[in-house]
Amino acid sequence: MGLTCPCKYRLGIEATEATATVVVDGEESMLTESINFSAVQCFTGGPNCNPAVNNFTINFGGRPGSTINFTMGRRGMISCTGNTVATMTNGTARAAGNVLPMGDYTVNFSYTISGDTATVVISAFNEDGDSFDTTFEADVTPQTFIGACDETVGG
Repeated sequence: MGLTCPCKYRLGIEATEATATVVVDGEESMLTESINFSAVQCFTGGPNCNPAVNNFTINFGGRPGSTINFTMGRRGMISCTGNTVATMTNGTARAAGNVLPMGDYTVNFSYTISGDTATVVISAFNEDGDSFDTTFEADVTPQTFIGACDETVGG
C-alpha cells in the first residue's frame, strides 16, 4: 500500500455545465446540470503534508430537476504527476439527492491542467451497480494547487 500523502492538492470547479451518465437499477440516462467540485487532500501552505486534510465534495444539479450530491468524501489512494495532474482512486462518499439511491459510493477522479483549463473525470458507483460518470472541462480556479510533499524539510 502506498503512502497516505505521496503528494498534496487543492482543487476546485465552480458552476460548470457537465453531462453525466447515470445508471440506476440498470437504467442508463444522460443528465446535463451544473457541477461544483472541491478536493483538498494532504494540503498545507508549507512544504510538508498533513494527512488529516482529507475531504472532497461533488454537487451536480441545483436547478429544478436532477440533484446528486457526494458528501463526506474521504480519500482512498491519491497521486500527482508534476504540478498538472491529481488523481484519487477508491475514495468513499455518501450520496444524496433525487437521482441516485442514497448510501455509500466508491469514487475515483482525475484533474488534469492544461494552461488555464482543467479536464475533470469523475466516476462513482455503489455495490448495487448504480453509478455516476462525467468528463468535462472547466476553468482552473485561482486556489488550485498540485504539488509534492517535502517530508524531509526541517527534519
